[in-house]
Amino acid sequence: SFPTRRSSDLLVGISCYYQGIDVSTWQGNIDWPTTAQNTHFAVIRAGYGIGHIDNYFETNYRNAKANGVKGGAYWYSYASSVKDAVQEANSIIQALAGKQFEWPIYYDIEEQSIFDAGIASDIARAFCNVLEQNKYYCGIYSSTYTFNTYFDDDVKTRYTIWLAHWDVDVPTYKGAYDVWQYGIGQMPGIGDCDLDRGYLDFEPVMKENHLNGY
Repeated sequence: SFPTRRSSDLLVGISCYYQGIDVSTWQGNIDWPTTAQNTHFAVIRAGYGIGHIDNYFETNYRNAKANGVKGGAYWYSYASSVKDAVQEANSIIQALAGKQFEWPIYYDIEEQSIFDAGIASDIARAFCNVLEQNKYYCGIYSSTYTFNTYFDDDVKTRYTIWLAHWDVDVPTYKGAYDVWQYGIGQMPGIGDCDLDRGYLDFEPVMKENHLNGY
């Protein structure tokens, strides 16, 4: 069984957090030794759609790990059905094979076509079910607006939430979230990239429960 997710409610808006980033092929070659001095964790794009691996995933994973940056991963969804979501889940499982991640594996749901079709919750459940069957700790990435508008309550409470809400002092999302993507900014060793705050030390959860490759 998976550990009960702990709420970040008591930590939101105060200074107790881990600095993080999320990166993909769009950041190009990262100077990880420099970046590692300025960030605790990195959520790395593994890929997108069905079977498309991010060109920099292997490099970013290897270099983040070598420089002591705690790692998570995410998969960007283009699913138009539950069947697609299962195939996307199988795609990321193949990409994650042989690797260890201290932070969750996230399903990035932000395409408007998914919300228009009313399938956001269905594909989230399908993707995370496959990940959990394979001993991965799964979360969902989306924005305050889309979580409030398009996702069922059971999805928002069942899986750890990585919340996107830029350029505010405190997100207006009322549910619990454990990572907050708060904007874009300059990171030494990279330049412009997405910036995040993490409110939970996931590493013991992964190691104690033998998840995410541990």
